[in-house]
This record gives sequence, structure tokens and C-alpha cells, in this order.
Amino acid sequence: MMMLKMMMPSMPKMPGGDEKKEESAESKEEAAEQEKLRQAAIKEKEKERRDFYMKQRETAKGERSKIREKYKLDATPEPSDEDEESSDDEDDGFGSSKKKEVDLDPAAKAKALAEKQMNEAMAMAQGKCVLQ
Repeated sequence: MMMLKMMMPSMPKMPGGDEKKEESAESKEEAAEQEKLRQAAIKEKEKERRDFYMKQRETAKGERSKIREKYKLDATPEPSDEDEESSDDEDDGFGSSKKKEVDLDPAAKAKALAEKQMNEAMAMAQGKCVLQ
């Protein structure tokens, strides 16, 4: 028998396999209470985290205001949601205009790319080839 056990080790037991499928009402209530306590702890930690970072922001604002006063700088206004939306719609002439490029179809893009490469190649050839 000993030799047989050594040859075939026993299978590990599955957790929860021997337990009852139905939990008692007390254990369900305890689990619900534990969940409520866990949720309360999570909310408390989140509140502490928010307070901590709010305090850090206020401290940073104070430091920035001291620096502004020291160097006599104007405070930069925080952009509002309306300003951000309107700045996307407006074209102030700075930067690249990608909206026009999106409007082109793939054939027009390919044609423009081919023309650009041809012009670059011709410019390079003109610089190297000089008629005598």
C-alpha cells in the first residue's frame, strides 16, 4: 500500500469542494456587513486622498503667487471649458493646418506627394547638372 501511495500522489483538494453550497443567513449578513465596512473604508481613503491633493494644490498656488509678487508677474487665467472649445474651432494662423489635409482623398494625397517628390528630384538634378 505504501508503495502505491508513493507512485500515485493524492490529488490536492479543491477549495470550497467540501463546504456546503448554501450559506447560512448569518454568514450572508456578516458578508454584507463586511462589504459595507469595506466600502466605507474605501470612501474614507478617497476623501483623505482628495483632501491631501487639494491641500497640495493650495500650497502650490500660494507658492506661485509669492513668486508672481516677487517678480511682478501677472497671474495667468485658467482656461475655461468654453475657451478650450472655441480655440479648437478658430484658426489663428499659427501652426500647421491639418484640417485641410484630412479633407483630401487618398488619390489627391498620393498625387500631391508624387508632385512634391518630383519637384525635389528636379531641384537636386538642376543643382548637379549644369549645361556648358
